[in-house]
Amino acid sequence: RLITEQHPHEKVLVFSQFADTIRYLNEQLAGAGVTQLAAATGQSDDPTALAHRFSPVSNGAAVAPEDEIRVLLSTDVLSEGQNLQDCAIVINYDLPWAIIRLSQRAGRVDRIGQQAERIYCYSFLPAEGVEQIIRLRARVRRRLQENGEVVGSDEQFFEEDTLAQQLRDLYTEKSGILDMEADTEVDLSSY
Repeated sequence: RLITEQHPHEKVLVFSQFADTIRYLNEQLAGAGVTQLAAATGQSDDPTALAHRFSPVSNGAAVAPEDEIRVLLSTDVLSEGQNLQDCAIVINYDLPWAIIRLSQRAGRVDRIGQQAERIYCYSFLPAEGVEQIIRLRARVRRRLQENGEVVGSDEQFFEEDTLAQQLRDLYTEKSGILDMEADTEVDLSSY
């Protein structure tokens, strides 16, 4: 519905961590009649060429209108180092293991040269029944806690009342959300 009804004419970038999921989405969307569709994974011959067909203006590429891609499905092979700001809609089909990936994915379109007034980022979370089976939130929560113990962070990402707001704050880059305490120690060579 996001692609066919809510954003039927805009360019849409869909991320998933897994190539199998990208292939599945490609088959399902093609079967639903979505055209100008392409999928980029680590096994793709030239993911950058797909990025240029998806976002020709920001890449200075000459692409015939009939060769342009409207919906690009991708693993994180395109989550870094690509200019995809011809698009202003990012869908995270799954929650990545490394939370920073959400920022990296959105950063492909939230770049200098972006013409849209607003960038929309949608993230899918497992339904409660599925959540009970795979316990994704518990596993991610445990991983965040372990990371927090190593680097000294006490972030809480999955408190039921604040999850949606925290994800919104990450996407909107709320002032201070990613700031860390200032490092006041000076190493010997700098001193």
